Amino acid sequence: MSNKLMKSPIPIADFDISYSEGDGPVYSMPPEVFVDKEFYEFEMNAVWAHEWFCVGHASDIPKSGDYYTIEVGEDPLIVIRDRTGSVNVLSNVCQHRGMILLEGRGNTRRISCPLHAWVYNINGELTSAPGLTDADEKVESFNIKDVCLPKIRTEVWQGFVFITFDEDLPPLSDRLGNLGDQLGNYKIDELRASVPLKMEAFDWNWKIFNDECYHCSYLHGGSWGEMYPLCLNSTDEMVKFNDIENGLVSYNLISQHIDAAPTNTGSILQPPIDTLTDEERKQLTYVTVAPNLLIVAMPDKVKYFMWLPKGATESWYGVSWMYPESTLALESYEKNFQQEHDDLWQVMEEDLFAWKGVQKGMQSKYATRGYLTSHELVIQRLQNWLIDKYRAEEKRAGSEEKPTQHYLESILAE
Repeated sequence: MSNKLMKSPIPIADFDISYSEGDGPVYSMPPEVFVDKEFYEFEMNAVWAHEWFCVGHASDIPKSGDYYTIEVGEDPLIVIRDRTGSVNVLSNVCQHRGMILLEGRGNTRRISCPLHAWVYNINGELTSAPGLTDADEKVESFNIKDVCLPKIRTEVWQGFVFITFDEDLPPLSDRLGNLGDQLGNYKIDELRASVPLKMEAFDWNWKIFNDECYHCSYLHGGSWGEMYPLCLNSTDEMVKFNDIENGLVSYNLISQHIDAAPTNTGSILQPPIDTLTDEERKQLTYVTVAPNLLIVAMPDKVKYFMWLPKGATESWYGVSWMYPESTLALESYEKNFQQEHDDLWQVMEEDLFAWKGVQKGMQSKYATRGYLTSHELVIQRLQNWLIDKYRAEEKRAGSEEKPTQHYLESILAE
């Protein structure tokens, strides 16, 4: 992320036809937003530097010293649980010579740089630096308390770990408080996955992952559609979870019977969550928490999809399935989990095929801005949220360029 404010390399007015005002045609975003490196840098400032976004789930690091590493653009980070039980997110860059400190996931009592053995505790505080803090060659001008790993502002919501690089942003609870109440019957903060989230690198822009179900009957007609039939009124995009100003974009898929699911049996393979209403057990709820989290609340579980930017045409992506502890304890759990995973494999392959194809198409000189249909309200809402972020960044950059009153007075005085 750049510390310097930037104006959009695409004229900000060019986004107007992609902004839904409730009437008139709405077009998709310019192809350049998916491929242009300069726009990617602008977007890292506009979106990722000024918003809360998800970096994983706290249940993946249950014990003190448990950690995993991630990357957000060019910033390597450590997500680690400290001795008090709190989750911290720290820079993964040694404050001596810039060496990466940890890789992958694991458990540690301290964070030791592999290059020169500078050692930090799991709160990021420097505890020793060979050649500077040794008793026999201590450097008096060096104060060990002045050095620590930068700590990123962090909040945990319903078990999900969120961070922001903006110290002035309102608390996450201001943004997601209503959603927590609306999804309360799923007891999301009590669910966990049997295996930690695994992020993988892919060769397409992070916005390619933006979810919608206009494609479901077409791309997935012979896979998903055979297991979970969709009729004309199956998709409800006017649901209570929508809160576009706060980046919450949602829709429900209405099931044809209770506990329906996209499996070869047509139903869930694990026990239903026992706190759900009959209405909740007859729908699949999709909630995008922009910019990078998709929550799918189902009768027996909550799945989540998470992505992070890696470059203009690269991203990180992972999927996790979370269940009640009582489900994870069943002897039949692993068999049923594997069966559902296998049933959905073709659907996942189709999504990967489509995401790759869209990215390739966006790089063509013939790529254009398509007319969005009435079945793509999800995309229209996400575009509105993004464009609002772009406009705000454009204003920040513009205000930085304006001369100060003091400067103007000095010029006039001359």
